Amino acid sequence: MKKIFVVLICFCLVSGFIPHVWAQSSIFAFDPHLVNWLKFNVSPITHLPYSFYVPEKYRTVVYHHMESSGPLKGSIERTITHEGLDIYDGAVYQIVLSMAGGAENLKQASVADNDYWQGAVGDSWNIRAGYPINTFIYDPKDPERVSSDVSRLGQRGFIFRIIDADGKFLVTDPLDGKKSLAGFPEYDRLHWVDWKPVAGENAWVVIAAMQTYHKKYYNSLLGTYALHADSVELQLSRELARAAMILQSGIGGVRMAPLGTNRTLNNGERKYFTRDNWWYNHISTENNISWYAAFRMLYEITGEAQYKKAMESIEQYLRFVWNAKQGYFYQGACYKNGQWAISNENFALDVQTWSIDCIGPRHLDALFGEGAAWRIWQAGRAHSGVFDKQGNILGVGYTDEHDRISVEWSAGAMMALAGLADYYNARDPERAELALADKSSMRMSMERLHFNIAKGLAAYSYSSRRGNIPFGWNSHDPQVMSLVSTGWMIFVDTGFNPFWLV
Repeated sequence: MKKIFVVLICFCLVSGFIPHVWAQSSIFAFDPHLVNWLKFNVSPITHLPYSFYVPEKYRTVVYHHMESSGPLKGSIERTITHEGLDIYDGAVYQIVLSMAGGAENLKQASVADNDYWQGAVGDSWNIRAGYPINTFIYDPKDPERVSSDVSRLGQRGFIFRIIDADGKFLVTDPLDGKKSLAGFPEYDRLHWVDWKPVAGENAWVVIAAMQTYHKKYYNSLLGTYALHADSVELQLSRELARAAMILQSGIGGVRMAPLGTNRTLNNGERKYFTRDNWWYNHISTENNISWYAAFRMLYEITGEAQYKKAMESIEQYLRFVWNAKQGYFYQGACYKNGQWAISNENFALDVQTWSIDCIGPRHLDALFGEGAAWRIWQAGRAHSGVFDKQGNILGVGYTDEHDRISVEWSAGAMMALAGLADYYNARDPERAELALADKSSMRMSMERLHFNIAKGLAAYSYSSRRGNIPFGWNSHDPQVMSLVSTGWMIFVDTGFNPFWLV
């Protein structure tokens, strides 16, 4: 197994078709093969990145495996894997490019923000969810408060969480080239069907935009920003934050999505497009950790009190979903029988690690008691750790499981462990040593899911095996390369925490 831990000041650009990522040097350490792959795996039509990549020699087997979900779900999943972009994944891509710096990288990092601000990508002429065009409602008392009219700048709603990176509406099944399937939602011609404006993914659009803004306009010598109110990054971030604050509930948490968001595929029936209130009546703790970071960045850059207030409201929500007895956060909350209640159907590993990454061990301990941050990791390790025969941790899964590794979620755990080690270095060296041991063990294990794609191109798998994830999607075969896994591994190896402006 090839282990790469490279500190680069400058180096020669790889030749041939590989994009020139490193026209300028960076203060951060990168494996150039990973960064080159991120820049290679983009749509030649829109220049947006793809969330996934399956090497050609594996495609038939991987795509056939997706058929196990049934012809309808399989076709939809294959299309998303082949040409989809989850906007959270895209945000990770943008942050990596912002870290790299330089005019070329910053220009490419801004491609997505410009499309989001325009409100359209190719044939998808409206990717902003609001009222009345695609009828998503954020404020039941005032449906017109958040618009889907792309011309109403500053008043529009969330971006749909997954878009076609090629900008297509009509699609083709990459397994066999078919263009129609009996019983496909709405009509048989294959077309893009995922139209969910989810809060968490939109928070990451703000995080990425703020990281780009920080790179462009922060004066490190003075410790101040040149305020460019007309920048796309700031305008887009303000607009999405406005929609999120409208969705903040009475217990402080941002709801998962506006009214009108469809819940899930219902056994292949056309009820796929039936609208209900499930998403509006649920709060995701992970979504709110992401918005906490987004609001903090907006507050740091603008100094506007509304963003600080939104952060404080999320802290109120986090107290609501804190399991003091077992030392972890519940996955969320749901509204039923006229009040908010804990939603604890599944243990969510990312909620635990991201709380450490985003809020930090010191503040977690201040909010929930001395040692809270350490307890959070211990709970995550016990519920989701994957171990070898000697008891060394190899990675983490998604929920209560010990036989599947998520590269992305393991990277988030490694980031948390680095934060814990730093925090406990002076106050509890034994904990710091244990944290670093877990981080080191996982980091070595990740190389089992590292693939060399071509000369000068390398990436990480999405996960160690295919299987259902109880939060609404599937993990993939290890032959499926992942933008977000690769980006998060870059964060780990550079020590760059994307939840913070540095």
